[in-house]
Amino acid sequence: MRKFLMFFCMVLLGSMMVFAGGASDKSSIPNSKAIRIGWFGPLSGAAAEVGVNGLNAVKVAIKQINQNGGIMGKELDLIPYDDSGNYETSVKVVTRLIQQDKIIGIVGSHLSSSVLAASDSTEKAKIVMFGTGTSSIWTNIGLKYTFRGTACSDLFNKGAYDAMCKMNAKRIATICGDTEYAQTCTKNIWAFVTKNPDMKIVASESWTTGDSDYSGQLIKIVNAKPDALYIVGGGEDVGKVIAQARQQGYEGYIYGVEPFADTNAMKMAGSAFENCIFGCAYFIPASIDQAQTDVEKNFLTAYRAMFNQLPTAEVAYRAYDSMMLLAKAIEKAKSLDGDAIRAAVLKLSYKGIGGDFNFSSDTGEGLSVAHVYIYADGRHQDFYKWLAASKK
Repeated sequence: MRKFLMFFCMVLLGSMMVFAGGASDKSSIPNSKAIRIGWFGPLSGAAAEVGVNGLNAVKVAIKQINQNGGIMGKELDLIPYDDSGNYETSVKVVTRLIQQDKIIGIVGSHLSSSVLAASDSTEKAKIVMFGTGTSSIWTNIGLKYTFRGTACSDLFNKGAYDAMCKMNAKRIATICGDTEYAQTCTKNIWAFVTKNPDMKIVASESWTTGDSDYSGQLIKIVNAKPDALYIVGGGEDVGKVIAQARQQGYEGYIYGVEPFADTNAMKMAGSAFENCIFGCAYFIPASIDQAQTDVEKNFLTAYRAMFNQLPTAEVAYRAYDSMMLLAKAIEKAKSLDGDAIRAAVLKLSYKGIGGDFNFSSDTGEGLSVAHVYIYADGRHQDFYKWLAASKK
């Protein structure tokens, strides 16, 4: 019995050490002969499902890279940490990745506040990090080793606003979540609208994370008689708000950005998702056959083969492109030195799921265009092609 208790305590202690470190699985065990790559993001908490999509996509990328011979004759070794979507925890795990795990590069969270918080540590250590968040708060502020592996949400908002103009919207209502991202996106839309003399904001509401009943806010919005409703927040929340907006009697077009590309948004909205217009870099199709490009199709095929399902959030696309960009930069640099890898990023030319990446502007941004889609007649369509066809 005494031997059994000692063995049990040793196992328990080992388990507690792994848990306390935030590592997610056996892939966190360092391989001294490999090039170590860090990942951090939410694997628990409200954003866990999206975070898992991102981590899975990085695993797909690393598997493909290793199967093709790795980089400089070495395999890539992934060391992931769960930060629970808390930016203070992000700083702690990134510090650990740099100081203890000795990683060479990092693919960061899809939560921009976490990327920004962690960037102080990565910049000081000269570690190249590709963040997968879309907020503009962490680019164009002088960061040298921090890049974005997707498109900036400013492009998405511009796409949504341009669509409003094309649809002759005049009276705009907005409702958003309480996250920094949602509030920043809403302020960007307000900036576009207030500069247009033919438009005005007639209602502005918000919700708190965890809410499930938005009827009070939506009744106020419907009473303001808007001809365009802009919604931004987490994917599931967005879907619920869309559904309840229709239930409260709003019949006009609904506008948004990349959370509309989350399959959970469409599932939660159901039939209410019809006539939703949104700017984004991409969306997860219902099947692999509906992929827009060969790069996307190949990724979805590999993802399903590895995890027996398609991703549910387009963050998977962001993370895959980010990992590939980081790997390409290391390969191009032919070095594990941070300055050499950074210099290689600025010279990269890479065609990913998000489009043609080019970081030569040295702003941290690699994409300069986004797309606008409408969900009409039960399917996603290019907004401008749909608009042209509807006018015939």
